[in-house]
Amino acid sequence: MAGYNVMTGQARVARTAAFLVLVMVAGTADLAAQSDEEFDKMFPFIGNWDAEIENPNGQDRGNCGGRPGDYGEKLVNCSLPADQLPLNARAEAWLKYMDHRQSPTLAECAEISNPTMFGNGVYISASPGRVEMTHPQAAERTIWMNGGGPRPRPGELFQHGFSVGRFDGDDLVVETTHFTFDPDGMDDHLHMASSVRKKVAERYHLIEDNVMRLIITLEDPTFLTRPFTYAFLFAKKPGGPAPSWRSCDPDLGRREVEFAYPGNKYPDGK
Repeated sequence: MAGYNVMTGQARVARTAAFLVLVMVAGTADLAAQSDEEFDKMFPFIGNWDAEIENPNGQDRGNCGGRPGDYGEKLVNCSLPADQLPLNARAEAWLKYMDHRQSPTLAECAEISNPTMFGNGVYISASPGRVEMTHPQAAERTIWMNGGGPRPRPGELFQHGFSVGRFDGDDLVVETTHFTFDPDGMDDHLHMASSVRKKVAERYHLIEDNVMRLIITLEDPTFLTRPFTYAFLFAKKPGGPAPSWRSCDPDLGRREVEFAYPGNKYPDGK
């Protein structure tokens, strides 16, 4: 009887091991198939995409809605069509309050915000389960695909938010939430803020092999009366982003704003 029990235990172990091997083989095959499909969908988006804003005949990045700066100058070159931005009364009050000297991007060396960063183009690379986007003069961020990757805790916030992605047909769709409050969060020329309720949706759609449309939907119930949608066109360029040297000293940035910019909305303080 003891021998029978021993043999039964050994057989059970063998059957379990065989089952595990079968599951591992099947799981590996499924993973390979998933990786192949993921690669096929992602590959056309990989590369250096330029919004061509700086070209003489390039795309108009955005307007500032005719709004003046701190010394009455007409603001130009906003990163979105500010004349169409559906600002509520709280947002209008913010614009009356805000000034250049408290702009974190001008005076404190802060990186420009999401979605302001999109007007400069993007370099896209990818690995299984995630996409890496490098925005010139701005930030590098990770987009976690198809429900993978970490998840922020409730109340955990980031300047550029937390991004998750998926494919909708052949379009790459990215949704970003968990933003910090940002005084330049909608646009760093207009100095329009965004709140922790901000949500940014990006839809990357290939028109041709080397032409891509990015459709952006910006939501922020704290400052907007409704979601706002606008778009950029990108052209794929050879190589990667142009090499550059980026350095910023907050003390110098503040002094430059204080002494070189003629407008001062609050002369009793800095």
